[in-house]
Amino acid sequence: MEIGLPKAALSQRSVSGSALASDPDSFGEGARPRNLLRKAAANFAEPAIVREFDAFPRDIAAYELPSTSMFVLNCCAASRAEKAKESVFDKLLLDGFSQVAGKGLLRSQTSSIVRRTVEGNLGLVLSHSPDHFAKKREMTRGDKEVVMDADPEAFNFNKVPSEELVGVEDSSEFAVSVLACGSPLAIGHMLLVPRRDAAAPQVLTTELLRCGLDLVGKSWRRDFRLLFNSMLGFASVNHFHYHGLYLEYCGFSQRQFPVERVERSTVGGGRTSGKLCVELLAESQWYCRGFVLTAGSAIGAAGDPPPADLEALASFAGNVIGLLQSRNIPHNVMIAPYQGERKSRDYGDIFAEETWMPLAASPEVYIFPRRPEGKLREDSGLNAAICEISGLIMCHDEDRFQQFDEDKVSSLFKEDVSLSGDDFDDLICKVAWMVS
Repeated sequence: MEIGLPKAALSQRSVSGSALASDPDSFGEGARPRNLLRKAAANFAEPAIVREFDAFPRDIAAYELPSTSMFVLNCCAASRAEKAKESVFDKLLLDGFSQVAGKGLLRSQTSSIVRRTVEGNLGLVLSHSPDHFAKKREMTRGDKEVVMDADPEAFNFNKVPSEELVGVEDSSEFAVSVLACGSPLAIGHMLLVPRRDAAAPQVLTTELLRCGLDLVGKSWRRDFRLLFNSMLGFASVNHFHYHGLYLEYCGFSQRQFPVERVERSTVGGGRTSGKLCVELLAESQWYCRGFVLTAGSAIGAAGDPPPADLEALASFAGNVIGLLQSRNIPHNVMIAPYQGERKSRDYGDIFAEETWMPLAASPEVYIFPRRPEGKLREDSGLNAAICEISGLIMCHDEDRFQQFDEDKVSSLFKEDVSLSGDDFDDLICKVAWMVS
C-alpha cells in the first residue's frame, strides 16, 4: 500500500533559516605554526593556557604546517583542555594516530593541509594538500554496484602493514580493528574495521550500524563523528570500514559539520518512549537532500534525559539502508553523538504527548541517498563523499581551493550528487511509513 505524505510536510523541506556560518580563527602566511600559535595564545589567553599549549603532547608543528597561502588555527589551547574529557577510546585513536604519523608511515601528512572557511551562510571549510590525491590509494575500479561481493584479489585492510594497526576495540560483539588512515583529512583520522579478518564488503547492516552507534558512544568528545561511504558513493575500498574523525582538527570552530546546523522538519514519529523519528533537512539551507534518524527511549527506561533505544535505532536505520540497497541507490552516512536539544520545547499544546513525555538523548544517523559517483563531472575538482556532503571539501588542486565559493559548490552538488526531487520524495514517503 502506498502511503503519501501531506504536501505541507514535503514543502517543509524548504524551510528558510538563520545563517549557519562558522568563524574559525585564521592567520596569514609566513609564520612558523607553533610560534604563531603560541603568540596567538599569549595574546588572547591566560598564562596557564599558554603553558598548557607548550605542553601539548601532539606536536602541532609535526602535523599542521602551512604549505601555501592559508592556515587555520585548529588545535591550540582548546585541544589540551579537551584532553581531560577524552575516553580510553579517544586516546587509542588520537595517540595511535600520532605514533603512526611519527614513524613516517602515512602516505600523506596533515602538515601539508591548508584550509579556509568559505564566505557565506553555509560555513563550508575548504582543504587542500598537494600530496593527498597524488599519494592516495586508488579507488576500486570496474563495474560496481551498491551491494557487491568483495574481490579477494583486490586491496583490503588485511593487507596493510601491521605497524598501521594501533589496537582492537570491542564493540557490540564485534572486534573492531583501529587503523590510521594512510591519506588522512586531519589529525586523528582513523579507520575502524569490524571483524577485519572476515573481509566483509562495504555494505551497511543493522548489526554494523549497532556497532557504529556503540563506537560513537565510546567517545567522550562531542566532535567525534563516524562516517560511511557506500560503493558508488566514493568508498575507495570494498572492505567494510568506518572513518573516525575529530572535527576540531578539521577547521570547524563549533566542532560540528555545517550540515548539523541545518533546520529540520519532522515527517514521522518522535523521540518519546518507544518511538522512532525521521526529520528532513531543509533543502533551502543545504545542497544535498538528506534526512536524520533518531530514537526515543526503550519502554520503561529512566533518566533525565533517558537514553535512546539503540537497538531500535539500529534496526530502523538498517531497514532504511536496506531499502536504498534494494534500489541500488548509493548513500553516505554520518553518525553523530547526542548534542542536546536543538531548540526549546513547545508547551503550547498540553495534550500533545511530546509536551510532557521526556525526549531521549539519541545519537543522530544522517543518511544522504545520492546519485552514483560516476555522475559527478570529471573536472569537478573534488570527491563527493560524506565529508564533502557534510561541509568539509577536500579540493583536488590549488586553483579549486582558491576559486570555490558557496554558489559553485552548491550548484555542483545539486546538479551532480543530490538525489532527484521525485526519487527523494518517493523514498521519504516509504521511510515515514516505517514509523507510522
